[in-house]
Amino acid sequence: MILARTLIIGFPLLVAAAAGWSVHDSSRSRTERTGGVVAMLSQSAPVLNPFLPATELEHEISDLVHEPLIRLGGDGTLQPGLAEFWRWTQDLTCWFANEAAAKHAQDLLHAQIGENNRWTEWHLGTVRVLENRLLLSFTEPNAEGVRQAFEVIAGLDIKPVVYWRIERRTALRQPWDKFMAGSKQAGQIQRVWFDGANACEIVVAGDSQQLLADLHRFLDASAEEPASINPLGEIGALSEPVLDLDIRPGQHWHDGTPATAEDAKATLEFLRTNAWPLPNREALSNIQTMESQNKGTRLHVSFRRRQGTALCVLVNLPILPAAWLRAHPAPQESDFVHDAPPGAGTHRIISRDPRSLFLTPVQQDKAMPSFMFNFAVSPLMTQIGVRTHTVDLVWPAADRTQLERLRFTPPRQRLVVLWNTRNDVLKHERCREALALATDTDELIRTLPGRLGHADASLFAPNLWFSTLAKSQPFQLEQARKILAEAGWPRDDKGIARSPERPLRFTLLVPSSDALHTRTADLLVAQWRKLGAEVKIELAPDAQSLAQRLHEHRFDAVLLDQRFEVSWDQLPWWHSAQAKTGGSNFCGISDPQTDLILEALAAEYDPEQVPRRVRELESRLLPLHPMLTLFTTHDEAAAMPTLREKRSTRGPVSDWTLQTLTGPPRLTPTAPLFKLQLRTPE
Repeated sequence: MILARTLIIGFPLLVAAAAGWSVHDSSRSRTERTGGVVAMLSQSAPVLNPFLPATELEHEISDLVHEPLIRLGGDGTLQPGLAEFWRWTQDLTCWFANEAAAKHAQDLLHAQIGENNRWTEWHLGTVRVLENRLLLSFTEPNAEGVRQAFEVIAGLDIKPVVYWRIERRTALRQPWDKFMAGSKQAGQIQRVWFDGANACEIVVAGDSQQLLADLHRFLDASAEEPASINPLGEIGALSEPVLDLDIRPGQHWHDGTPATAEDAKATLEFLRTNAWPLPNREALSNIQTMESQNKGTRLHVSFRRRQGTALCVLVNLPILPAAWLRAHPAPQESDFVHDAPPGAGTHRIISRDPRSLFLTPVQQDKAMPSFMFNFAVSPLMTQIGVRTHTVDLVWPAADRTQLERLRFTPPRQRLVVLWNTRNDVLKHERCREALALATDTDELIRTLPGRLGHADASLFAPNLWFSTLAKSQPFQLEQARKILAEAGWPRDDKGIARSPERPLRFTLLVPSSDALHTRTADLLVAQWRKLGAEVKIELAPDAQSLAQRLHEHRFDAVLLDQRFEVSWDQLPWWHSAQAKTGGSNFCGISDPQTDLILEALAAEYDPEQVPRRVRELESRLLPLHPMLTLFTTHDEAAAMPTLREKRSTRGPVSDWTLQTLTGPPRLTPTAPLFKLQLRTPE
């Protein structure tokens, strides 16, 4: 009885005390941090690993603290980050017996300047002799110009360039380092590219026989079986696309040290050795060499093969100080919590603990607010904060009465259905078209929980400068039935569509770990049943088994999350060469004309030319109905009346982030975007 009375009397007192604490603490925050944003969050404090954000909020906090080389602006264009200019060039390297032979080749090329300057036609900028090497630098990637320039010296005694692949059952790095330090033949190796722990590829100029013998001597000494060393191909010269980025003057880390190209190089080297699932990782893995040039003001990166979208790997990729990376070669979660790396973003971390995080602007600008994040806040405390007007932002939105002030973050992914065109039913294009018309995405969005957005039919993310925002086909059940009937699939007396050979029946593979996926699948099956399709749901128990099924093409249709990336390369997903077992063209689309368009798009270096090529690709591929886009997913935050937002939050694609609270966009409309700068002869 005494205990009951204590609870009856004590609970209101507890609430009152909590309310008082909340008002006092938030009021103190406002008093001490004028112009700040106070946010309450139900989730735990984030780790703030800028490369592996676990949530949308962690991604956005990291975006305030850390600066990438290149930013994607709110309007979807490339804008300066730590780098202010970029340029693509092409290097061609030839090896000769000695320096005299290389200079003779240089003289032949200089003779081409003359009255009809062929260098201009070839986009050839400089020709330099470096010992027995001749280096031709072209001012832009130009396969035809490279070929024509090489033809002038092709008749000379040029050493052959051979690619070799080395594979070993055990780790390769340690015996490789011993070989490079102890072999007289190591100087013949011009390039080295490690493909995982047990394999690498090398480029050798000249005769390789003695080199191969020495390689076996070092690599096989401690191995149970000899290393496998096989040639991949022989060429006359080494041609490499090169990306140069100039660091903006006056950039500093939050600890006051200058940000240089050496930091960018260290970050990329660090990420290449970690198997983290980064966007555009394929381009990162194709980096051949990196150099910090011009006293740390220029990052010089060469790539193993022609790939115009390699620029995209740097977009929104946070850069960390080289000193911190050297001190944390294999960082654990605790390193990002207790010894967080300094950033170069608009805000620095002033204090953090398991319950709070305080960010303050680097520049003393009245338009730039500070941020106080309170984590693991209970619904009761959130309600008190809202009612006492001591909180500006609640994330995720807890008070549904604030609907008119809900803010939705940009879409990071969307849900799609991928059709396997090898299936006896789904190989028919008209069947795939009918299934798309029979899908009522509006009903899905109304019925399913969470903030879901309408997805367009484009192959690309909706917030990029080259996005087409191609319209999805509207729900038309009767038209879908008509298309099926005309294609030879009329419905029988049970409502099942049948061809003379088989009914319209297939299986939908669904990840079992996500409730949104399973509920979506149930609704889709019900909708397609009205069309006349019999669809069975099959659950994939885990991500590993799902990936295996996809690579082995053991599915009819699959419900997948498609993560948006800043890239215009779609070749891995739709090229016929990737349709074989183990390839990433899971759909199995095989169309020679589409292949040519995909190859041209992947090789495009100029972002201004990308929109035209994207429209060409989608006009060819989308009518084939390789996939069905459903909806995008968004985080949801409630902005309180106390929050005075500096930018508009309206547009065809939601672009509200914490950055929108920091003042006007970083660049005014008259300011230059992050543009190509032509290389000038040095």
